[in-house]
Amino acid sequence: MLTGKKILLFVPEAFGYEKIIPTKMQEMGAVVDVYDERPSNSFLTKALIHINRRLLNWKINRYFNSICSKEAKKNYDYIVFVRGEAVTIKILQRLRIEHPNAKLILYLWDSILNNKNPLVTHPYFDKVLTFQRNDAERHGFVFRPLFYTDIYKEIATCKDFVYDALFVGTVHSDRYYFIRDIERQLKNMNKKMMSFFVFRSQILYYRKKLFDKTYKYVRKEDFHFTPLSKKEVMKLVAQSKCLVDAQHPKQTGLTMRTIEAIGSCRKLLTTNEAIKEYDFYNPNNILVVDRFTPIVREGFLDSEYENLNKDVYDSYSLESWIKDVLKQN
Repeated sequence: MLTGKKILLFVPEAFGYEKIIPTKMQEMGAVVDVYDERPSNSFLTKALIHINRRLLNWKINRYFNSICSKEAKKNYDYIVFVRGEAVTIKILQRLRIEHPNAKLILYLWDSILNNKNPLVTHPYFDKVLTFQRNDAERHGFVFRPLFYTDIYKEIATCKDFVYDALFVGTVHSDRYYFIRDIERQLKNMNKKMMSFFVFRSQILYYRKKLFDKTYKYVRKEDFHFTPLSKKEVMKLVAQSKCLVDAQHPKQTGLTMRTIEAIGSCRKLLTTNEAIKEYDFYNPNNILVVDRFTPIVREGFLDSEYENLNKDVYDSYSLESWIKDVLKQN
């Protein structure tokens, strides 16, 4: 499908996926040029894009125009944006003129409530996909859940568990207190849980301390300001029987961690009620709890994981995701 195809890929720097996605595309035969979908990953740039991106339009356009000039003669088959938070209409119009044969594709791995730029830019794409079912239905996008990477297939065979449950993730909304509640319950059940909380910057931590009274007495020592490497996360997942996740309250699409639980054949404890609509849902493997009053069911962590049909595992792989993103409807 991708042999000899030329792809211009814009993907945000996020947990190594900016390298993993183009590498898999290359393994499938494509020639890929990859760039960050934001002009900078500084805290200020990310904040301004999210709060009022018009203040950064000059920087955004300068960044993308330099890429357009560099790659103008490549004659791409596909131009793919993942997330699409920064790109402007002017840049999409230029790409359309300079690469008339290319399919412009946008994949959203965040909800429209958290990233509103696609509401403006989506008419300039040939195809828009989203990980969130209600956004797909509301805006006429293609619904396509996220993926797990190949390494999780290897982890699936690891059964030497050190932890009964694992949480690794950034701090947002009420997530910190939800995880602390789960920890207390598991401790009372004589279960062992590993938690690793990440703040993207110390500025965010102190902002929480100043403006969110629920964090007033939370210790800085409870958090990390440098995320774990992909290798470190893989090791922890391999050592854990169950993954714990709490999606953002504005989001119903399944997180990457959720899909990784499928690929690694791990149990999952989640706050996302929407998971019951998916083909892999099995109450023996997945426990859905209320985010405000979570109750860990007795025996959930004691029963063995029940394997799914091979076709289900295959459909959530990165290779299947790439094929679905690029295929013509």
